[in-house]
Amino acid sequence: MVLQNSGRYKSDKFDKKKNDDGKTYQKEDTSERRLQDSLFRDEIDRKFGFERHKLPTERVGWLVNIKQTEILNEDKRLISAVDYYFIEEDGGRFKVSLPYEPYFYVAAKPGTEQEVISYLTRKYQGTLTRVEIIPKEDLDLPNHLVGLKRKYLKLLFVSVSDLMKVRKELLPAIHKNQERQKISATSGTDTREMQDSNSGPRKMTEQTDNIVDIREYDVPYHVRVSIDLKIFVGLWYSVRGRGNDAPDIRKREDLLQTPD
Repeated sequence: MVLQNSGRYKSDKFDKKKNDDGKTYQKEDTSERRLQDSLFRDEIDRKFGFERHKLPTERVGWLVNIKQTEILNEDKRLISAVDYYFIEEDGGRFKVSLPYEPYFYVAAKPGTEQEVISYLTRKYQGTLTRVEIIPKEDLDLPNHLVGLKRKYLKLLFVSVSDLMKVRKELLPAIHKNQERQKISATSGTDTREMQDSNSGPRKMTEQTDNIVDIREYDVPYHVRVSIDLKIFVGLWYSVRGRGNDAPDIRKREDLLQTPD
């Protein structure tokens, strides 16, 4: 995986939108702007002494800051990453960029998980990198205190931008399904099942009706990465660059004193 913000990149496809008169037009691609923003941030960091460390030599630093960024992968596509900023004991400064796939969870009606996965991977091909089935605790389940878990679908993306686009499309449908469930629970009938009883098998385009919950969709990206990887500001870390691959960042348990 290439961790650099140079060279040519592969633009995302243009989004088609409609004007008020119903005519279709192409929305200007924002990949160029995102790339330029990332290059500008790198230049500012260099002026403050935070050069990207890519060599395999070990550097020990006190983590002082974390920022979301974007870098180019080996396919010259912008992907999300986190910049970690370190200060060494002698005052030296450096940073490393750690790529990490952003994600959120959705829940499907029991027994429909595979159909929903097929629908999502087909609809968001090129945007959604993969879907994993993960058992997670659901506080809405009866007797959840005994450790009951529910199957959730973990949707992973190459960038936060892609995640936001898919989330924006799914949220209204999920909220609508949740309202439908509340009505069904009150009336004791499943309104959707009544509508579908004579319509045969569910069409692929209707699989969004089976997505009934969404979780961890509003966690800031850099916070999510730090929680998952347990990398937090205010601690010492040993850092090794790996050239164009993700850096190795390890907490130093033996170093406790804050830098001067």
